[in-house]
Amino acid sequence: MYYAGTFLGLRPLPQLLNEPLLSIMPGIVFGFLIDTLQHAGKVVEEFGLIVLMVAVLGGLGAASSVAGLRWTSRYLPFAFAGIGWLLVVAVLLPLGGLGFLGVNDGFPTPLIWASLFAIYAVVLQFGEQPAPGFDAGRRRILSGVPIAIGAVSLGALGLRLLPDWYKAIFQAPESGIRGISPAVTPVQNFYVVSKNLGGDPVVDGQAWRLRVGGLVDRSLNLSLGELRALPSIEEYVTLACISNNVGGNLMSTGNFRGVRLRDLLTMASPKSQGTWVAFRARDDYTESLPLDLVQATPEILVAYDLDGAPL
Repeated sequence: MYYAGTFLGLRPLPQLLNEPLLSIMPGIVFGFLIDTLQHAGKVVEEFGLIVLMVAVLGGLGAASSVAGLRWTSRYLPFAFAGIGWLLVVAVLLPLGGLGFLGVNDGFPTPLIWASLFAIYAVVLQFGEQPAPGFDAGRRRILSGVPIAIGAVSLGALGLRLLPDWYKAIFQAPESGIRGISPAVTPVQNFYVVSKNLGGDPVVDGQAWRLRVGGLVDRSLNLSLGELRALPSIEEYVTLACISNNVGGNLMSTGNFRGVRLRDLLTMASPKSQGTWVAFRARDDYTESLPLDLVQATPEILVAYDLDGAPL
């Protein structure tokens, strides 16, 4: 699945299910992952989702084997693989925001998943009970093929993910600072916290647009160059993660340059019915602030530079 994402553009299920899982996660569990485990919390979540998916695939394989004791059909593994495929394209992909069958991510998506489950069915066939009279030695070899393929797959997955997990836990940007923190945090050590499994989206600065719409008289659609051309200010700002422990390192200070948010809203001219300002990022992260607060707080910026370097 992860390697299919690399070569075929398929998005791994743990990354797709991250957002809906967080939305239903009990507060005490979310607090433990973020407040206690911090950077390791995302790793634990992804690992847990992978274990769950391996368990489901194992359960389908076991069910296929049990059914094979009662019904004799070479197509039985494909039937159970089909159940797995339906679960993914009709339930999990829509939950992950890709729509029914995952077509929001491209029409080939359900076909790619069908191919992966077809391979899974072929692997299950190796573990079936062979016909009477089949050579016992070959029987043992063939019955061990699914286990061997599973072990190799898990090993390859470990090689793919373990370096990223190690970096996320032990090589976070803020971990490079020792002793007393400087008054202004070096850009390379500015703390980073992300909700995204598998990395954040890459944003093309040339194609990026800032859109301001909703209950406004004049919608805005600004390029990065147009945003930079507007009157701007610089501010030294200290940011701290809501999950930063006392004495923790999820806190940084930098010199930000950007456009006052209230100036952008003045350009858009909010209607009288509008009372909140909602934000949506490229990774679908959302936040909101009361309009009155934004208009009364000139320090709120749409920032594009940090310590003189583009964000």
